[in-house]
Amino acid sequence: MKNKLMISLLLLGIVLLGLSSCTKDKETQTPGPQTPACGIVQVLTDEVIVGVQFPKGKYQINVFGMTCEEVMGDKGLFSQFLQLGDNDPLPAPWSHLKDAVGAPKFVKSTSVGFRAQRVGD
Repeated sequence: MKNKLMISLLLLGIVLLGLSSCTKDKETQTPGPQTPACGIVQVLTDEVIVGVQFPKGKYQINVFGMTCEEVMGDKGLFSQFLQLGDNDPLPAPWSHLKDAVGAPKFVKSTSVGFRAQRVGD
């Protein structure tokens, strides 16, 4: 009886150990944009945000760790960033991820931010 219990507990431990190795911990998870996209913003003139070119056109906005309302619209963050001078810094604590792959990404922290991807003229 004791041997069966010990074997059962050992097997349960092995199964749980295997399952835990299949999941990512918080350090290895990379937050990505939530789907669906928040919507499309029309940039009417060529703009620059912290040295990054935003040619006039349509931009799809995706957020992570925040709401679409915080980024979209005339008072949203993307509009505020577009109104900055070409080389003005972003308001603290915001920063631009220079090494991000793909569309320009702006972050407040590792788990809060948005991206603006050009999708048309």
